[in-house]
Amino acid sequence: IMSLRVSIVEDDDRIRESLIVLIDGAEGFRCVSAYESAEDALSDLKLKDPDVVLMDINLPNMNGIDCVRKIKSTLPAVSFG
Repeated sequence: IMSLRVSIVEDDDRIRESLIVLIDGAEGFRCVSAYESAEDALSDLKLKDPDVVLMDINLPNMNGIDCVRKIKSTLPAVSFG
């Protein structure tokens, strides 16, 4: 059975860890990566090849909107939430 591959970009440690637990505990979903910054996500995300990225908009330095634009240019098939 194929699971939907999910990556998380969230700077709040507690929220990020909670999302990992929720996603990994849900049937049909698997958290393949989690990042605390847009910069970390951009440097590694292509290697993880997620189906979906859960993106925090209010990130320090580069915000989530700018990060989504950059990810879409390298991984056009990825969906965002």
